[in-house]
Amino acid sequence: MAADYSKILDKLVRLNRGMNLKLRDNTNILDVNIYNQTLLTLELESTDLDKHSEYIYNRIIELENVTMYIPSVYIKED
Repeated sequence: MAADYSKILDKLVRLNRGMNLKLRDNTNILDVNIYNQTLLTLELESTDLDKHSEYIYNRIIELENVTMYIPSVYIKED
């Protein structure tokens, strides 16, 4: 069973106060912000964040020199 990265990404954003994901108007460019500072900009193939949630999550947790709470990812084995 694969991990549901859309829920994991949602939890990451929710648990890190001030973090938000914002698509730029009429584009596929996603800005990852903490408070008003843009930490990361990603160009996605589409505006469907659920489809790209694993990619977004992995790019966020790879950030260096940023203190954040990263929730554990548990993958249930059948």
